[in-house]
Amino acid sequence: MRSIRSLVAAAAVVAMPLTALFGMVGGNTAASAATTASGFTWHKLTTLNGWQPGTNLQLRYGSPAWAVVRGVVYLRGSVDQPSGTKPALARLPLAARPAHRLYITVHTANGTAGYLTVLPNGIIEAKSSPSTDAKGFTSLASVSFPARSMTMHRLNLEFGWQSSQSQKNTGDPAYSISNGVVYLSGSLHQPSGSDPVFAVLPKAARPSHAMYIGVYTNAGTIGEIAVDPNGTVEALLGQARSFTSLAGVSYPVAKTVKHKLTLFVGWTSDLSTLQTGNPSYSLIGGVVYLSGAATSSPGSSEVFTVLPKGTRPTHTLYIKAYRGNNPVGAFRIAKNGRIFAYTVPPADGFVSLDSVSFPVSS
Repeated sequence: MRSIRSLVAAAAVVAMPLTALFGMVGGNTAASAATTASGFTWHKLTTLNGWQPGTNLQLRYGSPAWAVVRGVVYLRGSVDQPSGTKPALARLPLAARPAHRLYITVHTANGTAGYLTVLPNGIIEAKSSPSTDAKGFTSLASVSFPARSMTMHRLNLEFGWQSSQSQKNTGDPAYSISNGVVYLSGSLHQPSGSDPVFAVLPKAARPSHAMYIGVYTNAGTIGEIAVDPNGTVEALLGQARSFTSLAGVSYPVAKTVKHKLTLFVGWTSDLSTLQTGNPSYSLIGGVVYLSGAATSSPGSSEVFTVLPKGTRPTHTLYIKAYRGNNPVGAFRIAKNGRIFAYTVPPADGFVSLDSVSFPVSS
């Protein structure tokens, strides 16, 4: 398997208009107390240091909240920081804290890919380059990670790759399986060698198709994790060899039933060209998991598919998207199920759905 950026030819697609972030009218959904929906009990995430729920954008994102279900921590909502300078936006309670430091890419203002740093003491920091993008808007949608109570299984590293645990306290590269979903964790670097393959997953933790997932690499750059159905996992692009985070990567196991999505005119599946699987969805324990990849032709609609009832989110979601040659992109998943794909600046037409998930009650 090679990097998706070396396989996909450049093609123009539309950029995310500012009106997509600032022109929609609506109110923020209050969550002053815990609410239960689809098996999830959401708890208010109290903000710090001038951070606040994303109410000034007047979008129906839902207030920042957290939930823990079957040993997995989920976040939802959005935040901004009209005043203040500190990146720490909230502190999770003990039950929702990770065992190690996490670096997870998220969607921020102006189409940038910012990132969250989640510390073992529960502090969540939002950062981006420039920093004003995270301060202007940071989405918490689609963020999930194992709580410290979940047992992780260490991966055997190959070809000169080493764990970054001793330098970053991010945990050794590892995997876990919970309720039919694989979670990767930890971080790594490659001080010697050049092969991008760093591990082979056991059969139980392998996907049904080739996956290309955008991840945090050194200094906030965006790299790529490529996972093959035979279990090989590669770290590529960005500053992957200096530091690659596996935090925030999750996907259903190979035997999971997937339901094919109907694509709009101008969008095609990448199954035949990249063996990524058809764009599909699965519903597991109240959480929607998207999978596969698609490519748009020039001039195609930003909307590429519609989720059926029962798999649509409670609020509008902005989720970072991996776009191949230009990795910065975003999905907007509306309450009516329509999924929009954006890029700023315009990128090639490829978009990966793998590792995109959200509770229906998000």
